[in-house]
Amino acid sequence: MSNDVEVIFDAKKVLKALNEIEPGLRNKVRQDLKKEVKDLEKPIREAIRSLNPPIGMLSGNGRLSWDNGTYKTGMRVKPDNVLAKFSASRSRRFAVTSLFGLWVRNPAVALTGTIGKGSMVPRYATTKEYAWKGTRRFHTNNGQGRKLLRAAKHNPENWFYRSGEKVLPVVQEKVNLVWKRYADMVSRKL
Repeated sequence: MSNDVEVIFDAKKVLKALNEIEPGLRNKVRQDLKKEVKDLEKPIREAIRSLNPPIGMLSGNGRLSWDNGTYKTGMRVKPDNVLAKFSASRSRRFAVTSLFGLWVRNPAVALTGTIGKGSMVPRYATTKEYAWKGTRRFHTNNGQGRKLLRAAKHNPENWFYRSGEKVLPVVQEKVNLVWKRYADMVSRKL
């Protein structure tokens, strides 16, 4: 198994050609790729389950609650909810396609992955004013966020993704094999 990562420049063209060969083949590719990426989800879920969450995130039912965190529509999201995503879109910054990605869906867990990136000093003494029940409202930055960050800073940045690095080369190899199998079908047809 090589450690070289295949660079795919435009997956959309291949997927479009696959669908022209046989309708529904594009969805089959997506399913096969997602199945291979599932091996990467398990170590990340285990790492999240093994962490003792910061005390401020244990209680309550708010958006940043560890056990009952909510996502956009108010849907409850468990802390170990990890989702494999397939994407055929090219990066706007780089001319490559990332075929798959992992998404840690719980906002509290995602927040702990970014801890330590900033200076931990608030920019402003108060928040910006916002509309609330027909009035204007703002809050003083009272240091709660700093306390939470200090309590959880023992974790390295993106700690949950690092737990999947051991199986990453194997998963990349499997994804490359699946992609090559379908790309060869297009090459033979052309």
